[in-house]
Amino acid sequence: METNTALDPLVLAAYKRAVREFAGPLKGFSARVLGPDAEWAEDVSQDALLALYRHLHQIPEHSWKPWLYRVARNLCLDRLRRRKHRPRNFRDIRDDDSPEIAPPTSWTQRPDIRLQDKETQEALEKAIQELSPKFREVYLLCERQELSYEQAASVLKIPLKTVSTRLFRARKKLIKAMQPYLGDHPHR
Repeated sequence: METNTALDPLVLAAYKRAVREFAGPLKGFSARVLGPDAEWAEDVSQDALLALYRHLHQIPEHSWKPWLYRVARNLCLDRLRRRKHRPRNFRDIRDDDSPEIAPPTSWTQRPDIRLQDKETQEALEKAIQELSPKFREVYLLCERQELSYEQAASVLKIPLKTVSTRLFRARKKLIKAMQPYLGDHPHR
């Protein structure tokens, strides 16, 4: 295995910036994909960033963001597959002290329009978790992680049009689920 012991200082500095920029968002994305296994999200985030470090010499810097999300997604899917095939033990049981998933820091006028109260935020998180995995992944990548449609298509290895269609349907389902919280602003 090749190591990065003789990294260019500029590349190393760029990697350190990438760690600062992507560690939190990767953890948030992973937590939402993993659902009940969200306690593994930090491990997934760290493993994805470590994989990037190992492959710095192979991946152009402009491709790091979609590459990291592809790796994190694959790690999450592996974790979910293993969960189906292992017995539960005491470590797997979450208690009431487990941390809540923090809401995103930047809100815009999307289906998740600026929400003020905890109940509404919880309802939104529940609605996102209830989306089918194919819609949830596209929604999280494009809306929450702000990947372009092209980047999301690359991460998910699906056609660009499929990203567009799934995102449209995810938004529509979220708007419907959140209708009681949207007040007098009906969306169709």
